[in-house]
Amino acid sequence: MATLGQSALSNLEIQLPPMSEQQKIVDFLKKETTKIDEIISKVELKIDELKEYRQILISNVVTGKVRVSDTA
Repeated sequence: MATLGQSALSNLEIQLPPMSEQQKIVDFLKKETTKIDEIISKVELKIDELKEYRQILISNVVTGKVRVSDTA
């Protein structure tokens, strides 16, 4: 298996987009990750609300405030 040495790597040319295009990419990624973070926060909040609802429902069933029947 051939390996790349430091001399081979130092001769490689790497193409980069212009700085303005790089900045557009950064701005786009920031915008999209912000959207994703907001969605994650909303989902986590909804999960917490459902857990709380579950606990209330269990408590109401145990204390007899809610009646559970065998029929589905």
